[in-house]
Amino acid sequence: MNQYITEQKISLTESVILIVEDDPINAVVIEDLLSGLYQTKIVHSGEDALISCDAQPPDLILLDVMMDGISGLETCKTLKNNSQTQHIPIIFITSMHDQDDQNRCWEAGCVDFVAKPVNGVTLRNRIKAHLTLKLQTDLLRRMSFVDGLTGLYNRHLLEDVMAKLISDVNRSKQTLSIMMLDVDWFKGYNDTYGHIAGDECLKSLAGVIKESLQRPIDLAIRYGGEEFLCLLPDTDQQGVEYIANIMLKSVQNLAIKHKLSEFKMVTISIGIHTISSTKNTSFDDILAKADEALYAAKQLGRNRFSTYVPKV
Repeated sequence: MNQYITEQKISLTESVILIVEDDPINAVVIEDLLSGLYQTKIVHSGEDALISCDAQPPDLILLDVMMDGISGLETCKTLKNNSQTQHIPIIFITSMHDQDDQNRCWEAGCVDFVAKPVNGVTLRNRIKAHLTLKLQTDLLRRMSFVDGLTGLYNRHLLEDVMAKLISDVNRSKQTLSIMMLDVDWFKGYNDTYGHIAGDECLKSLAGVIKESLQRPIDLAIRYGGEEFLCLLPDTDQQGVEYIANIMLKSVQNLAIKHKLSEFKMVTISIGIHTISSTKNTSFDDILAKADEALYAAKQLGRNRFSTYVPKV
């Protein structure tokens, strides 16, 4: 499972519910009400809730409003202002019945609230309704990230994962390598063999690209047309060049005929850029440098990789 992509739950029983309640007894009571229906986790403060959500976002949060330290309202607002957690439905558990208090709950970003003392039937039904909606929404969202032709992820996924990747690079000082790939003389291939054959060629290349990535955390993306993008977290230049060589040889082993190619078969060119810090660097800049390396590979004769070299 790729850590940068939200896992698609198959059933409600796989859903994880985070219970945020500063009273240990109340927390256990709520957990018992959900026993056997969902996976649960308990934390006792808003601070711990934020840490838990950052490490492993739950599918739904039951959040006490009145807590020491960061209040439930502030915790909710913080989660809703974070692009990585704003999609999590939050149900407030509250003893406040005043309309102004309830309005503040809605304004903070909750999807519902349940009054204390908690009615087990009401709680379970509201959780079921919101989790069912979230499961359906997550499925549609995930489908929107998949390229219909190749089965690889599409470029829309970049917006979803790049913030996480860049955050990891800056926090852990790990490297991130990016490969931009282009099919050599592909317009000529389409013109010669037809678009149906061109689609079959792209599907075969996508399979090879995906198989060449050797870890679950690596991502293969159809970037557009005959261009592909691979994101390799925690991979240095030596490691990404090793993968690039595997891809080049694997594409050659497909032996897809291409009479307009200088190599008489379909080949790819690859541009590589490796970073260890993204300070003052946007993702557009990172892509531009990978694209510059790809252009260099094309200029050097195609069917090869080239690594970005900073200008002096």
